[in-house]
Amino acid sequence: MKYALIFFIILLSLSTYAQFAIIADQDGYVNVRTGKETGSKITDTLKNGHLIFCFENEGNRTNIDYSKNGKELNGFVYKDRYTLISSYPPVPMLKNEPNSVTLSKDSIEVVVTQKLFDRRSHKYTYFKENKTQIELIDNKKYWGTDGGMPAIEYSFIVIKTGREIFQLPEQALKNLFEPNLYNTEVNFDAENNILYIQSMNSDGAGAYHVIWKVENGIYKERYIAYGF
Repeated sequence: MKYALIFFIILLSLSTYAQFAIIADQDGYVNVRTGKETGSKITDTLKNGHLIFCFENEGNRTNIDYSKNGKELNGFVYKDRYTLISSYPPVPMLKNEPNSVTLSKDSIEVVVTQKLFDRRSHKYTYFKENKTQIELIDNKKYWGTDGGMPAIEYSFIVIKTGREIFQLPEQALKNLFEPNLYNTEVNFDAENNILYIQSMNSDGAGAYHVIWKVENGIYKERYIAYGF
């Protein structure tokens, strides 16, 4: 328990610098380089709106993680070519209950709930070298524990905007375990009508950051980052 607490404190300190962002360049895209130096090799380009996870600046560039074409990638982008999600107006937390949180402002309300993990309704693949450690759940990668059996999972996320009620699809919550509901944050980009919902979750060792993007009332994507 002591070590899990220390690990969580370290993660909190890292989250001061590590944040989700979107690419926002006047040219409509940004180059991703191998290093912080100006002459570093260009390895990729990302279009405006692409979700990234930013670490500390190194000179004029920022070290980022991102996902593209099913691959988890890393590189450097110029420090003023993205917009932090946290820079958009927040939707504050109104209620924080044991199994649900409600965030609300003006006509926007977001309700996030959790439930006990039903181990009997899933299939497990274990590591060959360690039969007690879970490698895959339902034949897919999962987040929230470091090989252990999950205890909690997301139940649903419901978004209310005026008279409209929208629930994130089941796939958006799939294989995300050990949610820390009190870490839930919501930011609203009113100009583009985009709602961002994010959280940092873990059981102590299986930490991850997740963000969902909802644009014009339609679920677009999620991005998951380890954050370290």
